[in-house]
Amino acid sequence: MRKIGKLLVGTVLAGAIATGIAASPASAATATTAGATAVASTASQSFSNGWQYFNTGGNDGRIGYRWGRQGGQYWLDFKLWDRDSHDRGFTYFDVYYKRDGRWYHYNRFSTKSFSSKRIVFGHDVEDFRIRGGYGWNGDYGWGGYHYSR
Repeated sequence: MRKIGKLLVGTVLAGAIATGIAASPASAATATTAGATAVASTASQSFSNGWQYFNTGGNDGRIGYRWGRQGGQYWLDFKLWDRDSHDRGFTYFDVYYKRDGRWYHYNRFSTKSFSSKRIVFGHDVEDFRIRGGYGWNGDYGWGGYHYSR
């Protein structure tokens, strides 16, 4: 952790000197604090805040998901439940990814009881989104999209 802090301080100070901003020690300290805040906020956007849940089909379907970005790749964990196993309805989960500014459908997952999976997207994926639905025989009730950002 100390090496990362020293590297961050050195990078910020070198940038400040190169642009002529470091006229006094006080301005260099301000630049270091601002740089550290920017790095901290970027790092906090790289992961979801734990598991997030939403219902589909009233309360019959339930979806839990969490995501992150590590090593330049997005990953997505999700869990699907269908609470009423005696009806004809299934819980559906659509995953889309964005590459070169366009959205593509990755896959549709469904369940009659419980399902869990991890997806790791390629390095060329810029963003992803998900949506949940509930239904049968091609007649689905879809919820809104949930985005990684």
